[in-house]
Amino acid sequence: MKEYDVVVLGAGMGGLAAAALWAQKGERVLLVESHYAGGGCAGYFKRKQGYYDVGATTLSGLADGRPVNKILKKLNLDLKTYHCNPGIKVNTEDEVFNFYASLDELNDELIRVFNLDCLKTLKKWQALEDLLWESLDYVQDFPNIGPSTIKKFFMNPTRKLLKHPKLFTSSFYNYLPKEMKKNKKFIRVLDQLLLISTQQTSKTCPAFMGILGFFYPLDTHAIEGGMWGLVKSLESKIQSFGGEIKYRSTCEKIEKEGGAYLISTNKEQIKCSKLISNISPEVFDSLFMDKELKQDKGKIWGAMTAYFSFSSKIPITELYQQVHYRDGSLFFSFSHPDDQHRSEGMQMVTVSTHVDCDGFDQRDDAYKNKKEKFKTDVLDAFNKCFKEHEIDEVAFDSVGTPLTFKHYTQRLNGEVGGLIHNSALSLLRLIPNKMKNENIYFVGDYTFPGQGIVSVFQSALNTIKE
Repeated sequence: MKEYDVVVLGAGMGGLAAAALWAQKGERVLLVESHYAGGGCAGYFKRKQGYYDVGATTLSGLADGRPVNKILKKLNLDLKTYHCNPGIKVNTEDEVFNFYASLDELNDELIRVFNLDCLKTLKKWQALEDLLWESLDYVQDFPNIGPSTIKKFFMNPTRKLLKHPKLFTSSFYNYLPKEMKKNKKFIRVLDQLLLISTQQTSKTCPAFMGILGFFYPLDTHAIEGGMWGLVKSLESKIQSFGGEIKYRSTCEKIEKEGGAYLISTNKEQIKCSKLISNISPEVFDSLFMDKELKQDKGKIWGAMTAYFSFSSKIPITELYQQVHYRDGSLFFSFSHPDDQHRSEGMQMVTVSTHVDCDGFDQRDDAYKNKKEKFKTDVLDAFNKCFKEHEIDEVAFDSVGTPLTFKHYTQRLNGEVGGLIHNSALSLLRLIPNKMKNENIYFVGDYTFPGQGIVSVFQSALNTIKE
């Protein structure tokens, strides 16, 4: 039986980051993944044109002090990134709105499109956003908040957040200035943006999450090679620190033996003193009988995705675009036209939209019709909104559904995106980073702090803050 200091179950972004951080500490680390590739819901798959991102995924949190920036610096990741400005371009039925990185430019855009002059409000929100991100350094044991956490919170600048109680007691909609609240056109754009970043709209989203969700396009980047580039960079770091990675290795059972854990996979038995889980609570419970991991997840969204490549006379350089249509919105994620890991002259696209996981339980005629309709909607939106780029050729690849995500990630019903939080108290539903009285850690979007690469990277950082 092989012995390790740390075994990480699941090579999602949280698991990859945690494995690299613990290996960097000098621990003997093994990362186990049932799939043939890493990244999880933010992974990749290969075609002859190059690598498709599994989800229409953005990379944010690269500003100083933010979780992705901390990981990049701490691990010295070898990544080529492109800062996107605008971070997101929104194509409504009759207008285009650009989320520019500069507050002055963003405010000019708000004036142009919505007749809203909000620069003072934007500056206030940005100061609060900085404090909210800084607070993550002092609540890594959330939701098991102890005296030391409270003390740290009050002894640092984050205590200024207490002067703004409505951040935690009000919805983002009610927190908005009156002129924003009354502007239906603005609320429509805001709500579709928040669906990407917070999984809900302004009337149910807590104000503190709304601010983070509204500002995330200001710090948006693309990666050379897409999610494949990020996964490969993390894999390389794990191995450079002496860690091991085993793909197509499925965990079948977890047992406790004294102070250690025995992991049985489809290939071998492994022993470790620390266990890090990047798998869903339901799967963890089915594997480890000694402890029960309860979580009231509430409703979680699923996603439908479409994948295609195209050539054009004028490359698309605004890499993240949202297109409004009758049923909501479609989020387009384009590969960079200069990306060396894609076929020359071709750009690759992943398109995503939120769907209810119900109704995707079997591959019947209704299921096939949903996929075909989504393909039609995606191509119609693409041809309508991007015709000025003079598209030459479109090579459609496939459509993904909650059933697709369930197959590859083992998540219940194929859910993606993390828990939906409609109040500050709902954060208490999150799984803590460390199980009480056990050397078992949890990372990913079922645990604090939640959704997106920026957040699951923070959950990985929290495991090494003891």
